[in-house]
Amino acid sequence: MNAPTLPSALPRPHAGRVPITPDPDAIRTYFAESQDDYFAWSRGHNMHFGYFEPGMDPFDREAMVERMNTVAIGALAIDALPEPIVADLGCGSGATARALARRHCGASVTGITIVHEQIALGCRLNREEGLHRRIGFLLSDFADTGMASASHDAAYAIESFCYAAGDDKVGAIREAYRLLKPGGRLVVIDGFLRGDREPSGPLGAVYRAWCRGWALPGLAGLDAFTSALRREGFVDVGVRDIFWNVAPSAAHIPWVATVHTLRELRKHRGLSPRSLRHIAASWLSILLGLARPTFTYALIVARKPQSGQKV
Repeated sequence: MNAPTLPSALPRPHAGRVPITPDPDAIRTYFAESQDDYFAWSRGHNMHFGYFEPGMDPFDREAMVERMNTVAIGALAIDALPEPIVADLGCGSGATARALARRHCGASVTGITIVHEQIALGCRLNREEGLHRRIGFLLSDFADTGMASASHDAAYAIESFCYAAGDDKVGAIREAYRLLKPGGRLVVIDGFLRGDREPSGPLGAVYRAWCRGWALPGLAGLDAFTSALRREGFVDVGVRDIFWNVAPSAAHIPWVATVHTLRELRKHRGLSPRSLRHIAASWLSILLGLARPTFTYALIVARKPQSGQKV
């Protein structure tokens, strides 16, 4: 399979930032090789952090990851639409798409991913739930989908735009804007750098090792990302820091990764380099989470203006 091509002219990084250029082969390999690992994280194969609210059990990880789906879907504001068409930009195996289809019986979702193994798994899981007629997949780069312009009522990206090019992820933003109908919403839930440059020193070394472990090219800068949203034409850009909502589920990561790796070690009597990097990144995520002045986790909502609306 040929790798989806990346834009030839990538956005220029801000001063002090290393150019963020994804490696599609590394990303595909990581997700293909770790696909089964995510069942250890979530029975429904959710591939993202959970969302904790008062009254929830912080030890019930599945309830938290499903709650994150509910929060993302609610932010799309599509309940009043009888048959909304939604794009999942970086869909994994489609867990959030299935949550959306269960909630909204008239909705249809297209999931975009460059990992064909995720599509094969997603198709099987969709059939098992009887949702295969309303959820489709496209093997493509979410920054260059080839789908029709103004064809979707809403779009979301949960922990996927971090795999896009640039410190502002403008290519992915531009494609999302193109896909949306006037008035359509984009919801992005992801980790971000607070400043205009990557951390240096020991924290920078931890950050770069964490990125390598999960095949990440690098997180967006929060200010750079929201500026790019406005520059590309989005309006009503809202940012909500949900770090503390995510923290209880993030605290599960090292334990889950370690226990799963030890089980694999007993079965296979050895650890692959990918497994070692994965478990290292899982533990390093806790260190990065403690660096609150440098990193955060946010829910961002933006809207494509109605035709003729001044921006």
